[in-house]
Amino acid sequence: MTGGGEMKKQISVKKISFAGALLLGINGIIGSGIFLLPGHLFQEAGSYSILAILFAGLATLMIALNYAVMASKMDDDGGAWTYAYRAFGSLAGFQTGWFGWFLGVITISAEIAAFLTTLAGFMPLTSQSLTYKLIALSIITMIGIINLFGPSFVTYLDDLSSALKVVILCIFIIAGAVALSHFKVTFGHHATTGHGFTGAFVTAFYMFTGFSFLPNVAGQMKNAAKALPRVIIITMIAVSLIYVATQTVTIEFLGNSLAGEKLPVAAAFGIIGGQMGQSLILSGMLVSILGVAIAVSFDTPVELASMAREHQLMPDWLARQNRYGAPYWAIILTTALAGGLVVSGEYIFLVKLIVFSSFIQYIATIASLIKLRNDQTLGVGMRLPGGLLLPIASLLLITYLLTSFAMVTVLIGLGFAAVGLVIHEVERAIKQKNK
Repeated sequence: MTGGGEMKKQISVKKISFAGALLLGINGIIGSGIFLLPGHLFQEAGSYSILAILFAGLATLMIALNYAVMASKMDDDGGAWTYAYRAFGSLAGFQTGWFGWFLGVITISAEIAAFLTTLAGFMPLTSQSLTYKLIALSIITMIGIINLFGPSFVTYLDDLSSALKVVILCIFIIAGAVALSHFKVTFGHHATTGHGFTGAFVTAFYMFTGFSFLPNVAGQMKNAAKALPRVIIITMIAVSLIYVATQTVTIEFLGNSLAGEKLPVAAAFGIIGGQMGQSLILSGMLVSILGVAIAVSFDTPVELASMAREHQLMPDWLARQNRYGAPYWAIILTTALAGGLVVSGEYIFLVKLIVFSSFIQYIATIASLIKLRNDQTLGVGMRLPGGLLLPIASLLLITYLLTSFAMVTVLIGLGFAAVGLVIHEVERAIKQKNK
């Protein structure tokens, strides 16, 4: 998923070069967040939003290195939930996978919300409640139908959107830098509080959530044990610099009017390139965001089906496939829940839910690393300098950030966990009875 980036990507068996891994990492992280969130970040933290992005990038780097260690020790498909299953057993593995699926569903909803927010730049009617809901449900239904017929179209659109989002940001940053060189650069100050900065810091995490994809390709990298840490570090630095440059340019061009701006990158580019430039950016954003939504919608049902197939943590029927190899029941459930979320929550609300669910995944992975670090039945894998210092520091940071979420977000998370607990216990009872 996602900065709303792609959650995962199907990788061929051909070995990936160092440069190829860097490009995959950058592409996997960059998503809709950088196009839509600069205004919200500025509203929360003013010019300090730039620091919030930098700190979020640094914190994500810490967490990503923990993921890299686990990926180097275990090559199981499924990521965080397979780590938790191995370390803590069935219930922990189920809940981690359950939240992983929920994370994918929310990401689909958030990307559709981002698409409709962007579309409103062309068609203001889209922002009206009824029109918004009808278009949202139509798009999600279309995406579900596409997924029932296999991955070929998904792969094509994913590749197209991947190129577009990076090209758009590069054009914006370069054009903005050139334009700013002709003006006096003055950083407008914006009042901020500690709470506002923490809120911006947490929100900025959304723009980096796609990092969890990168450690999963360790098995396809050349000399992964040495290359993966360098790839992660360089990727996070590169993405952070792109985000900081984008935030800086939007602040310089929009000033205090950036606060609350729903389409900040497009609005800033409108000053640089006029109406034509703004329309060009909006068009590229639409294709890019829709491509991310479709790519995530392909991976999310697969994760749910894998829980049913690999360790029988979900009902068997969720792993059933049609003649195109698509897990149709998992796709139907994913599509239905994504549709319900997109019509009931705004983009920023969905972003907060995504970050909360991501934190659950992070905690499970880091706790698994601490538990399995000396497991002799696993591969040696890569080692972190400082032993347990980085995992413990990462856990403490995430625990602190969890206290910043609104009560409604926490209650939704607890409710989803409770539903998962019921499903797990019922499924376990059924399987024990059938033995």
